[in-house]
Amino acid sequence: MGDLRKFAVVLLATGIASLANPATAQAQQAGANQPELNDAFRQLLSQPGNLQARQSVARSQVEQGNYEGAIATLEGQLLDPNAEPALRVELASLYYRLESYLMAGLYLRLALADPRLDAGLRASATALLEDIQRRIQPGPKLSGSLSLGLRAQSNPTAASQSDTLLQAGAVQTVPAGSRPDSDLDGFVAANLQHEWDFQRQDSATLVSTANLFANHYSSAADYDRNGSKTDPRDLVALNLTSGIRFQPDPAGLKHLLLRPYLGLTEYLLDGNQYLVGLGGGMDAEYRFSNGATLVGATYDIRRNFYAERADVSNAQGQSGYERRLQLRAKQELAPLQSLALLANLTDRVADRDFFQYRGADLRLTYTIGYRNPLQADTGANWFSSLYIGAALRDYDGPDASVAPGVTRADRDWRIGATQFVGLNKSWGLLFGLEYAVVDSNLRNYSFNNTTGMMSAVYNF
Repeated sequence: MGDLRKFAVVLLATGIASLANPATAQAQQAGANQPELNDAFRQLLSQPGNLQARQSVARSQVEQGNYEGAIATLEGQLLDPNAEPALRVELASLYYRLESYLMAGLYLRLALADPRLDAGLRASATALLEDIQRRIQPGPKLSGSLSLGLRAQSNPTAASQSDTLLQAGAVQTVPAGSRPDSDLDGFVAANLQHEWDFQRQDSATLVSTANLFANHYSSAADYDRNGSKTDPRDLVALNLTSGIRFQPDPAGLKHLLLRPYLGLTEYLLDGNQYLVGLGGGMDAEYRFSNGATLVGATYDIRRNFYAERADVSNAQGQSGYERRLQLRAKQELAPLQSLALLANLTDRVADRDFFQYRGADLRLTYTIGYRNPLQADTGANWFSSLYIGAALRDYDGPDASVAPGVTRADRDWRIGATQFVGLNKSWGLLFGLEYAVVDSNLRNYSFNNTTGMMSAVYNF
């Protein structure tokens, strides 16, 4: 029965991973293992009672993303009164992937009631059952995460790497206090999502989100708004959205979700208001290949109002409309392995043309998850990610205070890695490292920065 338990672990680990990664799935290209599947079917037809042959067929069906076929194949084994409890865990994982939560919960309860279920599968099955209960319970649902951590940066003020700067077209030596200088800050980040299901056929649900980030630099002690400031600035950023998510075509495109929403953004710099943004947008998401592939898009438009501040040059001149189109895709390559692509197109309109720009950025992320190598029975996975990104911003007009007649253009490159260490189903540690380089045709805006961070994360 070792193969049976191993197969159940793979299926259930993928299901548990999807609690944090909604796009994870196991399907691979159809037909990739067709010869193996044909051989397994021939063996099963010649020996209908051969459990190993039935298991081989089910494994091949799962690898091809045919979850319905795998369910039919595995349920045939339940005719054996001594069927292993791991079999019901396999079936629960497959039903979960198909969003048949009631059937998944039934099989998990039967498996957990069997004393033969080993401790490792029992912990993971319990976590999956708790998630199913949260998904199917009526009324409001609240989920999210809270992070508390430290971050070190080699150049948090994005100070130019050049020894000289341009001022009204003239070359000036950079003052000592304006050169790149490392710093450490503490931060807190919170992400909340509240859902109220209206129990309609089109799955209409009021979805509201709140994202908060606040930090404090070790050297950011001066909050005087009346003078120039060269040390890092403390930031508080808040973003709120609320809108109804629904299926526009429940019968034909049941995996298509839309959410028109209203949004509010507010930034504080050094404890004083810097930006208020009002607007809204539309979220769209579609899953196919039994959830193995996720594509989505968000169109957002905001009217940004910047406060008048003596410590930020031309602050109010940044006020105007900002439109952003975000495109995203995620593909599972194998159980607990995924590749994600994120692209943003931004069109920013401001009162001053040297603040206006059109930009694009792209990020590619590879993530692999695996069982806790130190405590395999905690039910918590670890995730390692590597990403690369590039961005460009082309501005609409020159800033005479920097270089008359020269319009700014920036190119941004970065690479980074993160490591999430799951301690249990709720707590984990997150570590990150990133190196960023910004090249600009104006030396004032060219810089590089290295960032290292660590935080404790609570998921609920």
